[in-house]
Amino acid sequence: MSKKKNASKTSQQDLQNKQLAKKRFIKQFIPLIAAVTLWIISSSILHLPAIKNEVAAFFINFTLQSSLLFGKVFFIPVASPTFPFLTIGGYTMQVVMECTAYNFYLFVIFLSLFSPVKWKQRLLTLLIFLLAVFVVNNLRFITVGYIGSYSQKMFHLVHDYLWNILFGFLVFLIWAWRYNKSMEPESELHDDV
Repeated sequence: MSKKKNASKTSQQDLQNKQLAKKRFIKQFIPLIAAVTLWIISSSILHLPAIKNEVAAFFINFTLQSSLLFGKVFFIPVASPTFPFLTIGGYTMQVVMECTAYNFYLFVIFLSLFSPVKWKQRLLTLLIFLLAVFVVNNLRFITVGYIGSYSQKMFHLVHDYLWNILFGFLVFLIWAWRYNKSMEPESELHDDV
C-alpha cells in the first residue's frame, strides 16, 4: 500500500514539475516571440518606399556623426569628406543603411522591453544594450577602416561576416547576462499569479 501511495505521490509531483516547467517556458518564450515579431514588423515598416530614404538618411547621419565623435574622443583620424562617406586610416567607405546597426538597435529595444523581468531591469538592460551597440558599431567602423587600408579582401571578409556574427553574439551574451542576473528566486516561481 505504501509503495502505491509513494508512486502516486511521485507521479503527482512529476505532473506538477512538468506543469511548472511549461509555465516557465511560456513565461520566457512568449516575450521573445513578441520581440522578434515586432522587430520584423518594425524593420519592414522602415523599408516602406514612402519613408525608406528619410529613415536611411537619419540612421546614416547618426552613424557618421557618432563615428566622427568617437574618433575625436579617442584621437583617431576619422573624417567624413561628403555624405555618406567615412574615411578612416586613409580608407574611404560608403555608409549605407545596413552599416548603421539599425537592426541591432531595434532588436535590443524590443528584446529589452519584452524581457520577462521587472521594468527597472528592462530599462537597465536597454541602456546597457544601446551603449554596447553604439560602442561596438563605432569600433567596427574604425577596425574595418584600418583593415580596408591594408587589404580590400580582408575588409569584405571582416565587414560581411565577422562583425555580424560578433554583433549577434554580443546581443545574446548581454541578454543572457541581464536575464540570468534578474531572474526571480526559485520559490517565487511556484506561486500562481
